Amino acid sequence: MDNESIMEEERAKYAELEVLYQNIIDHSTEIENELLENNTKIQTILDRMRRYLSPQLYEMITGAEVETSISHQRRKLTIFFSDIVGFTTITDSIEPEILSDCLNKYLDVMSSIAIKYGGTIDKFIGDAIMIFFGAPSFDNDKVHALNCVKMAIEMRDSLPSLAEYWKKSGINHNLTCRIGINTGYVTVGNFGTNERMDYTIIGGPVNVASRLENASDAGEILISNATKSLIDEFIDTKPKGEIVVKGVHTPIETFQVIGLKNDQDKKENPFLKFDSDGFLLKPLHFDKLSTNPEERRLMQYALEKALAALK
Repeated sequence: MDNESIMEEERAKYAELEVLYQNIIDHSTEIENELLENNTKIQTILDRMRRYLSPQLYEMITGAEVETSISHQRRKLTIFFSDIVGFTTITDSIEPEILSDCLNKYLDVMSSIAIKYGGTIDKFIGDAIMIFFGAPSFDNDKVHALNCVKMAIEMRDSLPSLAEYWKKSGINHNLTCRIGINTGYVTVGNFGTNERMDYTIIGGPVNVASRLENASDAGEILISNATKSLIDEFIDTKPKGEIVVKGVHTPIETFQVIGLKNDQDKKENPFLKFDSDGFLLKPLHFDKLSTNPEERRLMQYALEKALAALK
C-alpha cells in the first residue's frame, strides 16, 4: 500500500472519529439540558412543598432524616393554640378578597414569629393556629416552654400594627387574639394512610391547650401550671383560677402571662412613674372599644406594679 492510500485511510478514520466525537458532544448536551430541566422541575416542587410544611419537617424530609411511613412516639411537648376574637362575626360583612388578604397577612406575621422561636406549625384552621415545640427536633423542656411563651408574647404585641393594616383595608375590627399554652406528654408522628399522612400530635395535653385558649379573655395568654413551672424564672404571671377539661380527672390550674420578668421595668410605662419617695400613677382612661391591646397591657401592668408597691 503506497503512502497516498495510507494517508487516505487515516483521513477516513479521523473523519469517523470526528463524527463520533460530535455525536457524543451533542448527546451530552441533550443529557445536560434534560438534567437541568429536571432539576428545575424538582426545585419548583420543593419550593411548593416548603409552603405546606414546617421548616423543621421540610428539612428532615428533604434530608431523608425522617421516615415517611406511619409511625409515632411519645414525647413531652409544649402546645400552643390561638384564634382571633370575634373573627367569625365579620366574615359575612367583609368582601372575601379583602378578608383573605387581611387573614393571610395575619397568618404570615404569626408564622414568621413561630419560625423565629423554633415552633413547628401544625395547622391553620381558618383564623386559628396550632403550634408545638419539642418535635421533630428536641432541645429540652424548659427551652421549648420558654420559647413558646416568648413567641406568644411577641405575637400578642404585634397585633396593634396588624390592626392598622386591617383598618387601612377597610376592616374596623378590634384585632385581638386568645392564646392557650400547655405542656405534657403526647403522641407525635405520622398519622393517616399510606397515600395521605399528617405529621401531628394527639393526646390529652392537646385538648387542655385548646381548652385554655377557649377559656382565655381577649388579648390574654393563658397557660397551665405544667407550663408555668418550666418558665417561672423568666416570665411574670398571675393566677387565673381553675378550669375543668373533659377527660381530665382534676381541674387545671391556670395562669395569665404578663410579660418577661424585668422586661417591663426596663421600658418606660406612660401610666406609672417611680421615684425615691414612691410612685405616680397617672389617670387612666379605658374604653373597651377604642383601647388597643398594647394600651390595655400597659394599664394592667401599671396597676399591678402600683398595687405590689402599696402592699
